[in-house]
Formats: sequence, structure tokens, C-alpha cells
Amino acid sequence: MNRTSLSLLLVLALSLSGAAAACGGTPPVDPNVPGNPSASTATFTPSAIPSTDPTPSGTASTAPTPTASATTPPPKPQVAMKDPIASAMAADLQKMGLDLKNLPTMAKMVKTEKKKLRLVMDLFTKATGLKCKDCHDDSDYAKSTPKKNIASHMWDDMVRVLALTDGTPVFCDSCHQGTTKLLDHSDKKALGKWMQATYVDKMARRDKKDHACATCHGAEMDMDLLETWAKKGTEK
Repeated sequence: MNRTSLSLLLVLALSLSGAAAACGGTPPVDPNVPGNPSASTATFTPSAIPSTDPTPSGTASTAPTPTASATTPPPKPQVAMKDPIASAMAADLQKMGLDLKNLPTMAKMVKTEKKKLRLVMDLFTKATGLKCKDCHDDSDYAKSTPKKNIASHMWDDMVRVLALTDGTPVFCDSCHQGTTKLLDHSDKKALGKWMQATYVDKMARRDKKDHACATCHGAEMDMDLLETWAKKGTEK
């Protein structure tokens, strides 16, 4: 090839390179031209490589926060406290020959009215929802037990003593109404107010004496009344 032909080829190559640059293209790289990098030495920009280890989002990497229900203990079960009512068992007692307004003591019932006492015990189970074996010792029904002692005190110190403010006599079912769970102890202050408004203000003593908390709890205000009664029955 003569010089004239070589000059024409260079002019043509430069013209094509300029045209490609003007159109936004990249001029081709000729590895055989001195000063141009070879294909084997070309490198890639790291930013152009897509990531294969995406960063976890904030919601995925954050541990769930325990809810209040998982850390707060459940509320104590509530007891529906009910006002004393007139007994529905007055007629049953009358059929037994017992006057609800003038009942004998438990000691007298045990000694001289055993047949009547057995019938009265049936009313106890209906009034409280309990069964005989819940209070009695199965091996000896005559044996003293804590619950028998409590029942004796309730008979002598409440049923025989109290009435509603209009004079209506009360019996076991007046307060129990089919259950032994009468009071909600979860709020002592609220319970005290309720007992004053219910067992004091809405009830009275049959002997016409002043009625107050001490009628049942005693002058020293024994707040563990049932535990005290459980230790010893009545001997009146």
C-alpha cells in the first residue's frame, strides 16, 4: 500500500470516529492500535454489578415488641356480688315445724332435732350449691370439720340474728343464692364500702339492737372471721 492510500484510510477512520462521537456512541476500540487498551485488560465499574446480598429492611430486621397481653397478668376473676333477698325456703322450714323468725340454736338442733336437722341440711346444699361431702367427713358425718364449724356459726350468728331492714327474716339462700362465692376481694376498699351499704345498711338485728360490722366481726373487728369460725364450732 502506498502513502496516498494509507492517508486516505486514516482520514476515513477519523471521520467515522467523529461521526460516532457526535451521535453519542463510543468509538470502537482497536486493540491493534498503539495506546488503546486491549480487550483482555478492560475492567467493569463495581457499581454496575447488581448486589446479591440485599440489606434487610427495618421491619424485617427488628424483633417484634411484646404486647401488653404477653407481659401483663390476666385480671383476677370477678365475683358478682348480690344484695341479700327474702328467703325462698321459708315455706320448707315451716313444713318441718321450724319458724324462720325463731330458729333453735345449732347445738339444740344436733341434740334434740336430728330428724329436722337432716332436712335442714338438704336446704343447705340447695342454698350453697355444695354437696354433703363438701363439708362432712365421709368416714364420720358427726365428726367436726372446718366447714361444719363455719356453717354452725353462720346459723347461730347470722341466720338467727339478722333480718332485712323491713323485718323480713333471712336464711342461707338469702345471701348465698346457690353459690359459696359471695365477695370480690380484688379491691379491698371497694369491698368494704359494698359490705357497709349491703350487709349493714340494708339489714338489721332481730333483737332491735344497733347493727354494725361488729355484729358479725366482733368488737375487735376480726377480718379473718371464717378462719376463726373454722377452728371451733358453736356450743350455744
